[in-house]
Amino acid sequence: MASSYSSSSSSSLLPSPRNPGPFGHKQRKNFFFPEGKTEFNHGSYGTFPRSVQDNMMKWHNLAEQNPDRWVRLDLKPALRKVRSQLAEFMNCSTDELALVQNTTTGVNAVLRSLEFVPGDRILQLSTGYINVDRTVHYVCDTHKDVEIIEVPVVMPMSDQEIVYQIEKAVQEHLAKNDGTRIRLAVIDWISSVPAVVHPVKALVDMLKSYGILVLVDGAHAIGQVPVDLTYLNADFVITNCHKWLYSVRGSAVLYVPKRHQHLIHPTSIQGDYKGGFEMEFSWNGTMDYSTILSIEGALEFRKQYGEKAIINYMHKLAIQGGKIMAEILGTNVLTPHDQQVGSMFNVRLPIKNINHPKIQTPDYLIRLLLEKYNLYSPSYTHGGYFWTRVSAQIYLEIEDFVHLANVWKEVIEELNAEE
Repeated sequence: MASSYSSSSSSSLLPSPRNPGPFGHKQRKNFFFPEGKTEFNHGSYGTFPRSVQDNMMKWHNLAEQNPDRWVRLDLKPALRKVRSQLAEFMNCSTDELALVQNTTTGVNAVLRSLEFVPGDRILQLSTGYINVDRTVHYVCDTHKDVEIIEVPVVMPMSDQEIVYQIEKAVQEHLAKNDGTRIRLAVIDWISSVPAVVHPVKALVDMLKSYGILVLVDGAHAIGQVPVDLTYLNADFVITNCHKWLYSVRGSAVLYVPKRHQHLIHPTSIQGDYKGGFEMEFSWNGTMDYSTILSIEGALEFRKQYGEKAIINYMHKLAIQGGKIMAEILGTNVLTPHDQQVGSMFNVRLPIKNINHPKIQTPDYLIRLLLEKYNLYSPSYTHGGYFWTRVSAQIYLEIEDFVHLANVWKEVIEELNAEE
């Protein structure tokens, strides 16, 4: 049955044909989307505006005009300038930031630098990102008697329930009194699948009160939610700039406060080993640094509209988009609490059999959505149901989510008919 929703039903706070505002479809011209392509999966790989590509090419061309001067004299000051801009944006010291290629690189730098000894335990959440999970497993596999404590997180849960569940795991471990210790906790700021904004400040404070080091996986944080690292006071934070901040892929920032910098080294050791945190992370070997330096262009783009305006627009669009998609599909969103939504939302898909053989084949839905409908939103199982994760962005409007919901409705009806 066709949906009764249309773009005219959107809130006055969001763009409409009569009042387009600074965001919505007007923004499409600033990005690289071809006619007919609507992007609903910004959270996975991000995408960047044309002006950010121009900024990247400025750095790329500068390097090619005089490679010796660039590498030997100009590169490190350019990197420090970008770190300074990020430090102001994230409220921390320039000297506490390192620029790396992605979150996986930053997580590996921390986990593989820390000295784990027999009896150490690493606490992580069941919803942690797979690359982080595998890195934690690698550390445990390569260290004697270093084990994982995994805390089950099955949404929906309130913020209080999430904190309680994790603190309960800590207390249960302490009650064993077996001579082991939780050395490190790895927690999400915004988990990937399902997409949930965690009560990160409360979690950091609680875990640190037990003497546990805290690594925050903030892959989705910067550009999606306000980031204040001094206030957060975590031991380590990594966040991708190429997801929600709009820089070019291959650009992320690792936060290590000065009190821990003697512990952490980059994944690739080079000639500046033991030369200090800044020196060690400023040179990653011969590579094209223009993607990292494009963070400058991303920050410039965001200043045109205001950080609060961007974040508020995406958040409101995500809340309303989720409600509309859930009504069209006759289901529900995963997170009933609005503060657990940043710019991504999860909608239950009404498939009767979550073990349907077609959806057990990873490529089936990917190819179907991309090749037949020219769109894509990732799907997954969680808590015994089948969900899709959808990203709101400044180039989208309510009517786009109406279209996506109707596509998913058609796809699911065909799958259900086969059962």
